[in-house]
Amino acid sequence: MVLQFVKEHVLWWILLFAAVFTFYWLMQFRKRLRMSWQAALPLSLLHVVFGVACVRVFARLEGADAGAMSIFGAVFFMPIGYYLGAKLFKRQTAEIFDIFAVPMIFTLLCARVNCLFSGCCLGLPIGSTGLRWPTREAEMLFYLTFLLVEAPKVRKGKTRGEVYPLYMFAYGLFRFVVEFLRVSTSTNHPFHLSHAWAILSLVVGLAIVVFITKQAKRLQRKARKN
Repeated sequence: MVLQFVKEHVLWWILLFAAVFTFYWLMQFRKRLRMSWQAALPLSLLHVVFGVACVRVFARLEGADAGAMSIFGAVFFMPIGYYLGAKLFKRQTAEIFDIFAVPMIFTLLCARVNCLFSGCCLGLPIGSTGLRWPTREAEMLFYLTFLLVEAPKVRKGKTRGEVYPLYMFAYGLFRFVVEFLRVSTSTNHPFHLSHAWAILSLVVGLAIVVFITKQAKRLQRKARKN
């Protein structure tokens, strides 16, 4: 009975796990964020709820059925929440983006785990082997690798706002390639709508990373002159 209940509500258990991780992560930065656990707890839940709203709204804008989710909704809409939150609570925008990028990516990793249970977002068949391209597993590996590389840098304070745009660039590049191997319900053509979103994510992310890099170098040169 309990096992059946868990299976029927696996998405909610996964999202709850993502919220717990978000809370744990935010607690590592309570001094830098000037945040108590009483504030971090509801914020962690809100972060997950807002993320779910983003992916579902974006999916509807793409013309998908109610209840469908699109990862690109989080990629493009979550930064709006981060920016407004930073301005509203008078926190450094770069700091907010770096810190919150980690739990956001972790939540997307959890969302792909849910895809395994729900059987959605399949890869195309590999010839007549009876197997499919492991696109969901590849995306999970992408998220895990990105987190293992960038999360320690964020925790040590070695980032300056480049983590989220770097993710946008890397994910856009990854998704553009992998999208050719994914099943699409919208078209039988090799190019899907998600290819366009992947290119947009890649271009925007790269542009911001370049801007941040140039700005950092400019500040370093100014510091040397002084």
